[in-house]
Amino acid sequence: MGRPSIGSIYSQAISRLSVVDRYLKKAQKLPPELYGFVAEIMMLRIFSIIEFSVRETAVRLACRVPYRDGVTPTCIIHSCSSLSDAIDKFKTHGRRKAKSFLQFTNVSQTNDSIKHIIDNAEPFRQKLNAYGIIFEEMRKVRNHIAHRTSSTGRDFKDVIRQRYGGYVRLKPSAFLISTKRQSKAIINEYLTTANIMINELTKS
Repeated sequence: MGRPSIGSIYSQAISRLSVVDRYLKKAQKLPPELYGFVAEIMMLRIFSIIEFSVRETAVRLACRVPYRDGVTPTCIIHSCSSLSDAIDKFKTHGRRKAKSFLQFTNVSQTNDSIKHIIDNAEPFRQKLNAYGIIFEEMRKVRNHIAHRTSSTGRDFKDVIRQRYGGYVRLKPSAFLISTKRQSKAIINEYLTTANIMINELTKS
């Protein structure tokens, strides 16, 4: 069986995001409490699709699988022989101590996972860096929805302060569906960002 192309990763992601879009449109007709609940679930889904797309694109680039537009990436080392070989080299190559696991939940973690294999000048990494702020914001919102700990709460408060210029008492559900300070609900903004980000990362 041949390796899935980067184009197939893109297609899977966009298809999954379109399902999220349909759920969000239907949920707008619900009472705010239920709409917010659905928005939280969809936020978890949106972020998992981004993380999947970043990870799977990086692994394929390490194997010199072409971008969607046909451009072949340049790797620091000779291309990896398989997807599993790429993952293994991400963990071990150029490191004094092998990484136990790889992380792709923000720009800094992703760069640390792939830095010894995929050059910093590669379009994937350049474009990923450009999404650093919004990617990190989405991670903080996602983490607080998923874990609800004091540390995730502090990070979530930071997101609110950055968004509104000061702290406003909001639950993640209300934050995601609010349109009082912007014309578009933040959950829809995140969905749009995910579509654009994945489109950009999968082409040169």
